[in-house]
Amino acid sequence: MGNWCFTAFEDVDVNEIVGSSGKITFSTFGSKPIVLTTASGTEQWSFERPQHVHQPHVETIVADLTSDSGQCPSSGVTGARTNWVMGEMVKNYYLTDFIARKN
Repeated sequence: MGNWCFTAFEDVDVNEIVGSSGKITFSTFGSKPIVLTTASGTEQWSFERPQHVHQPHVETIVADLTSDSGQCPSSGVTGARTNWVMGEMVKNYYLTDFIARKN
């Protein structure tokens, strides 16, 4: 289950995906390291985040649309897949909210 609240009283920026073999934890907007935890131990990866996260993506879209040399690596298929994943993360929240309003 996932929740997003951009107006919460506390600044918490953490995503945790838990699976049958471990979990991965990362921030969306912060610079905390990506942490993978399994039965074998913990691994971390750090990298410098770009100042404008979306800018490189937008630049590839513009180049793809305006020139023969540009090629955007993202497509409608990859966008739809990302949208599905995000929907899956919050579906229980919306289902619970919907049921509560019905009762």
